[in-house]
Amino acid sequence: MSKAEQRPDPAATTAERPAEETTAGLLTFQSWHEGSSDDMLPVRYDVREGENGRYLRCKEAPGVGVAIDRSYAFTEAEARKLGERVILLDGAGQFGPLVDNARQLYNLDHHDDCLRVFTLATCEQALVLVLKGLELDRGDWRILANEPDLDTVFAIWVLLNHRRLRNLSPRARDAIAPLLRLEGAIDANGYEIAEFCGLPHDLLLATKAKLDQLFAVEQALKKSGEWGDVDPIDYTRDRLVEIDYLVYERSDFDDFTTVEEEYGHVDISDGRVAVVCRDSEGIYEVERRLKKVWGDRLGIIALAKEPGHYTLRRAASLSNIDLRSAYDWLNQLDPNVDGHPPEKRWGGSDDIGGSPRPDGTGLAPRDVAAALRRAYQPVRPKVLGLRLGLVGGLSGLLAALAVAAGLAYERFVGPPQEPPEMALQLSLVALVIAGGALLASRVLAAGRSWQLGWRWPAGEDWVLLLPPVLLGAAAGGVWLPREIGWEAEALAAAVAAMALSAAALGLWFQGLVHGLLLEHCRVQLLGGPWMISRPALASALLYAAATVGASILWLAPLPDFWRPFGELARWPITAAGAFAVGLTAAMIRERSLSLLPAIGAMIAGGVARLALELF
Repeated sequence: MSKAEQRPDPAATTAERPAEETTAGLLTFQSWHEGSSDDMLPVRYDVREGENGRYLRCKEAPGVGVAIDRSYAFTEAEARKLGERVILLDGAGQFGPLVDNARQLYNLDHHDDCLRVFTLATCEQALVLVLKGLELDRGDWRILANEPDLDTVFAIWVLLNHRRLRNLSPRARDAIAPLLRLEGAIDANGYEIAEFCGLPHDLLLATKAKLDQLFAVEQALKKSGEWGDVDPIDYTRDRLVEIDYLVYERSDFDDFTTVEEEYGHVDISDGRVAVVCRDSEGIYEVERRLKKVWGDRLGIIALAKEPGHYTLRRAASLSNIDLRSAYDWLNQLDPNVDGHPPEKRWGGSDDIGGSPRPDGTGLAPRDVAAALRRAYQPVRPKVLGLRLGLVGGLSGLLAALAVAAGLAYERFVGPPQEPPEMALQLSLVALVIAGGALLASRVLAAGRSWQLGWRWPAGEDWVLLLPPVLLGAAAGGVWLPREIGWEAEALAAAVAAMALSAAALGLWFQGLVHGLLLEHCRVQLLGGPWMISRPALASALLYAAATVGASILWLAPLPDFWRPFGELARWPITAAGAFAVGLTAAMIRERSLSLLPAIGAMIAGGVARLALELF
């Protein structure tokens, strides 16, 4: 039974009202409230963009997000894959009513697999859950609905107002309780039976008039055929505001506090959140306001008093949250932390710190939030596995293109016989690798070239890593043509091929591969502790594999002093040398923040290898 069938036309049962303003087909709440600005209620509902699209929330319940999509129709098996802390409303779950406290999955429905005549409507089910103590303050909750009819809108209002609902004034309770009771009765069994919902006659008529006013917008849109074109999120937000004016007075919000703009929040550790926000007040006043909303969940505040300039505050002083982890990740991901000067970085004490001075951060608010999440939430194995699969697959594809380029040279030019021809073939292969690296970097890291090491070097301690590069080069860890001629022209061709190969390999392995993994894994920082990072290790392994493969096709054999170890030892020696070069070059790239020293180190290794061949 549809709402249109259950309800009489509001126009026939409601006193004539003043002409109502409309915006994009929706009635605005101003037509419901005519009074001075002193009577206006605070704006508590806003629409935000999340990872899965737009959602609605209340500023007093920031951990509860409402997504409305007419395509939502989850089976129970599908709903259980949505994760924890999910509430499905009135048809979004295509199965019977469900209360699973262990999984924190709830389906508030009265259509399928139930005796509808005896089952509460969705709005009253929501009321029962809230009054029974559903812990909507713990963790982030998702409310999923597929149709913003009045029953669903009331259920959303109840869930978003869960804090106030438990402590309503008698006047506010007397306003909302009849609305929920009558709407629930109408939605479940139609208006004729709803007359016996327990409300006295005068209260029944007054409540019905209010519901008819709320329902009039939905009714008009359905009659005109515009209902399916209405944005359900914006529509629901306007209806929630109208319900507020039916329930609350301005004095109910004397204790209402908020910040000027909350950009977002992320889960960190121990059920706590980091909140990224903007406000003209100081950090301690903002902390006081946010604690009224977030309570014990508030862990870290990132406050921007002006664009790009943040104060970082640990709100949970006795927790195990260490701001140094936040500083490290922010410094790793911030394009403005370029080492010029070295002091331009995120930093501070264990309790309070801030963004780089004097220019501030180059991170957008959502990037600040993402960095804070990564600082305290370990990377999920699936995410890291997908990223490793991406760089591995791309490296395999590029290797195939490089081999094809080498074979094309032999097909159209002929097999190289002289050292200059071998250098030319290797140069062609290097150009293909460089072109692939530049193209992939443009596609996968557009606007984030700094993340791939495309900036001026900083620091000096990376110079200490040059000896391992030279040793690795002596073991076959750099790319030289199969044969090297010592005439001026042939030697110049060999040097050019070696330098071009070093640049191309640096762009791919220490640049793109390392940079794509850097988003998810900690690396060394300028002047920071020494370590071997996962991105450095992965890029070194891929570089070693590429070098061993290339040595079969195009590269010079090992120097003569390796011959006593036998021909079979060539491959493990080459692999070890290439791994040493790749790993050390990646560490140089990390500690200098730039590809240039890494490529320069590999070129220096190539020159040293040429010197060994010469002498």
